[in-house]
Amino acid sequence: MAELHQATVEWSGDRTLATVFLAAASRPNCSAQITESGEQAHLTVVVEHESLQELRDIVDRLLVAFADIEGE
Repeated sequence: MAELHQATVEWSGDRTLATVFLAAASRPNCSAQITESGEQAHLTVVVEHESLQELRDIVDRLLVAFADIEGE
């Protein structure tokens, strides 16, 4: 049986920005969900991969995408 590695990235903030982050997290090996409370949202992204190095690479790319969005 192959190992499955998992990392979770969580973010809380403005509901409008959360939908942009959700779109950025729509990629292979990622599952994402938003919960909302008023104008605030909580985004949870779960990344899974059999290779620990590939998991790290996916998370790194995801965080770079999020940083680019925040920088706009």
